[in-house]
Amino acid sequence: MENIILSILLFKPMTVYEIRMYVQRNLNTICSDSLGSIQIAIKKLLKKGYIVITEYKEKGLTKKRNSITKEGIEYYKGWIGSPINIAKMTNMEESKLYFLGIAPKEKRISFLKKYISDLKGQHSTLEMVKKISEERKDANISANLARISNEKEIVDNLAVVSKETDLKALFRTTYAYQVYLLEYGLNRTESDIAFYEKILKFEMRG
Repeated sequence: MENIILSILLFKPMTVYEIRMYVQRNLNTICSDSLGSIQIAIKKLLKKGYIVITEYKEKGLTKKRNSITKEGIEYYKGWIGSPINIAKMTNMEESKLYFLGIAPKEKRISFLKKYISDLKGQHSTLEMVKKISEERKDANISANLARISNEKEIVDNLAVVSKETDLKALFRTTYAYQVYLLEYGLNRTESDIAFYEKILKFEMRG
């Protein structure tokens, strides 16, 4: 969660609420949008000196905005692009499958049917998000460019991390990889559906 928050803040300083909304809209299939988990990650990042909090007024209310620091940028440069740690790509919920044989047959069948239904729902959601992302690609890139055009610190931070001076090219590449993740999710979900349907077919036949 800490690295995800740094990734978000690299493009725009945000309040905790704004970070949570971003996660809900864009990353809910890969990480929790729990306010508690976000706040814990924020505290850890503050302790490490990777972010700083500044207060500002909006409509008479005092709000706290989180921004990435130079130390955070240096850490992030080392993290982004480093190889994925396969050993950490685990899902504790999936461990239920390992022990599912202990459950009565009717519970096993119920488990499989519900999980397949949930997977199909997730697949439909991902398809919709991918379609919208592709339709809004150019508009979103233009909006982001316009938003940061006068934000020298954000522009400088992006240049330091990416080593890219053409911001439009940077946003196009960033957008492309976000779509790649959606495609990965779709492919994995399709594979999971087929896998669990095969097990359900076996259970129903037995």
